[in-house]
Parts: sequence; structure tokens; C-alpha cells
Amino acid sequence: MRTSFTNGLWQRPEWWHEHECLDDCELWRFMYESDGPGRAVSPDVRRRMALLMDRCRTWDTEQATHVPDEVTVAGRTRQLAWSLGHALRSALEGHHIACLVFPVDEAPGGWQAVASAAGGTEVFFVRGDADLTTFWRGLYKRENVPERAFHALAVDAFPALVLAPALSFGKSDGDYRTLRSWVTQVLAVVNDHFTDALQRHAGLPAKVQAELGHHGIDLSPESPNTRAKPAVIRQRQVEHEGETYDCQWHAKQHRARNRVHFSLPEPRLGGRILIGIFVGHLDT
Repeated sequence: MRTSFTNGLWQRPEWWHEHECLDDCELWRFMYESDGPGRAVSPDVRRRMALLMDRCRTWDTEQATHVPDEVTVAGRTRQLAWSLGHALRSALEGHHIACLVFPVDEAPGGWQAVASAAGGTEVFFVRGDADLTTFWRGLYKRENVPERAFHALAVDAFPALVLAPALSFGKSDGDYRTLRSWVTQVLAVVNDHFTDALQRHAGLPAKVQAELGHHGIDLSPESPNTRAKPAVIRQRQVEHEGETYDCQWHAKQHRARNRVHFSLPEPRLGGRILIGIFVGHLDT
């Protein structure tokens, strides 16, 4: 199976049910034999998987042109690898596809070098749910995602965050292309680690700042001096769906410029964090 940001569709080869998902066990046996290798999995789960697979768009190697049937993955050659060839060809055309890897497959996970006689690039291999956000985040640079699509991709790339609709790069010091990689890194660290760090350190700012600093991000809440100025603090308040959120925590690219302001985890947002402001610098 494969998925991509560009069209948001899952794709599958025609012979997907013949894929070996466990040692000596093809998918059709796992899913459809009542007393087969998949009997430990709920029949409802197996039926749901079959239904979802039926909804996937099928790609046909006989209709696809220039799909290589021999590719190398991380230096290992694979013969008759049409699925990998399909993913490689698509990536070379600027449209990245993530390949779902079953446990029996020896392919490594994450972004891996894949090549054929037609050329080479990186293809993403998914081994579990945690890999999906890494794939989506990697598309920002690999597909040169424009600013108008930044928010749409963020829904999958940063599921623990909510980006305010009015959020833009227009008030930052530098253009979108220059800032995109840094902002993506900030959002990834906040998504993956901020809530856990708050809980682990009972919300103590210095300890949270130190822990997240190990991930290469300089962030902190506003200083007591800034919090003592109501007019200044109002600059950190963001309206979202009729509610007001304080976005006093912020990541700094440089001491004097570029901030990403965000809230604490919000019960009103189901525990997610509002990313409220991209800005060069606010008043202090």
C-alpha cells in the first residue's frame, strides 16, 4: 500500500492479497481463512482491513510506463520489485509515496536510498504508526510545499497541534522558503515532546527549556517583566474559533528575531497545542 500528500489517496497493486505478511503466510490467508494464521485478530478488524483495501485505488503495472522492475534499497538489489519501482518513479517525478512494510520484509524503515537504472532518490518505508508523521514532515522540503499548502499538510505532520487559520509567515524576518525548515523543526519538537516535558517537570519552565534544548530548539515562556505589561501580553493572545488563547511560550530562531508563539496544551482543543503566531519579534 502507499499514500501521498499530493492526492491523499492510498494505492495498491493488483496482487496485494498475494503479498507475504508473515513467514509462509500471504495476506489472503491471514485475512480470509477463519482458522488461518490471522485467527488471533478480531474478524471485525480483518473485515475492516479488507473493506479499506477494496477502496484503495489500484495501479496497474501494465498500464504504467517506465516502471523499473529491478531496484536497490539501501544497497540491496531486488528483482521484480514493481511496487518499489512505482514508488521510485513517482518520487523522481516529485511526487513522494510511502511504502507500507510488513514485518516479514527486511526493508529498513524511514527514508531510504532507492535506485534503478533510471535514477535514484529517497523513498519512505512505513513500519508503524509513529513513522507516518516523519513521512509527512519530510514532504515540506522534498516536494517544496508552498506556503498556501503548509496548513493542510500540518494536519497529518503535527497531529498534536492546531495551527491558527490566520497564521502566516508574512510578519517574520525572512521569507517562507528561508524559514520553512526551521519552523518545521520547531513544530515537530513541540508536537512530539512539549506536553510530555511539561508533565515530567511539573511545568517548571527552566527544566522544560533544558530538555527541549536537547532537540535543538531554544524555547521559553515570556519573562515576568513582559507578563507584567497587559498591553504587551495582549499581543500574545490569539483568537481561534471564538475563543482566546494565550500563546506566551515561544521558540526563538535567533536572539533578536523570529519567534513561533504557542499555547500550553488546551482542554478546549482536546489537549492539543495552538500554534498562534509566526513573527519576527513582539514587544517586550
